[in-house]
Amino acid sequence: MSNGAHLLPANYVLCVDASRQFAESRVGHVERSVCALDLMADSVDCLIRWFNEAQEAMGEEEATKLSQDIGDMWLRLVQGLCNTCLDPREEVRNHSLLSLQKCLIVVDGIKFPHSLWLQCCDLVIFTMLDNLLEIAQGRSQKEYKNMEGTLVMAIKLLSRLFLQLLNELGKLTTFSKLWLEVLARMEKYMKVKVRGKKSDKLQEIIPELLKNILLVMKTRGVLVQGSAVSNSLWEPTWVHANNIAPSLQSVVFPAQELEQSEHEKGETASVPSSKSVASEGIGTGS
Repeated sequence: MSNGAHLLPANYVLCVDASRQFAESRVGHVERSVCALDLMADSVDCLIRWFNEAQEAMGEEEATKLSQDIGDMWLRLVQGLCNTCLDPREEVRNHSLLSLQKCLIVVDGIKFPHSLWLQCCDLVIFTMLDNLLEIAQGRSQKEYKNMEGTLVMAIKLLSRLFLQLLNELGKLTTFSKLWLEVLARMEKYMKVKVRGKKSDKLQEIIPELLKNILLVMKTRGVLVQGSAVSNSLWEPTWVHANNIAPSLQSVVFPAQELEQSEHEKGETASVPSSKSVASEGIGTGS
């Protein structure tokens, strides 16, 4: 698989599965597992190349079919990396997270359907976050060393991927469900206890990550007070956000901005429409 040698669409899944098995194997040194993870992560370059070649050389129907196949191969790849993110060995676990991040971020040039990204969030990202949380809370610290660092990496990955997908998925009717799933994981990670106490690192980083997300959502008009589009987001957003950092709302939406927004809405409501003015004029003249 090195440099894409001998890697073809026909054998891609088999090669990825074989590399995952090497990565998970305890035979040999950790370096062997890390090398296998690198092969998996680098294989995403082949998917990108095949996609670009298909767009240039094939007819529309053939290119669409290959794009669907590439999406299936990519999902199999990130699912494999999701599994290795749970490895007891710290170096393998954290390297898996970095490899997964690469495979999620660099494919933004491939126009995967929204349904595939939503599937990826459910099957890969949220599943991985939940499993890591379960390990941190329920498994021996001797078996899984330094889980705090892994949890920090995982929650950063969630934040980065969500911001990358915001433009693509922000207008979907199912976006509110996705957003609430993200908030729920952030809230759970704030409460997790590592070695019997809450993690100082997570307590520090999660409010900052959430603040950045909220500011971007505000700037892009995804989260707006009183907006018909964001009505389903506003209240539940602050229920979760206030549990994470009670001061966030006043930072992201200062009081004067909210007052101005309310004032503008009031003025809009009090100004009659041109249609109603015209109707009144007709009535007066009769």
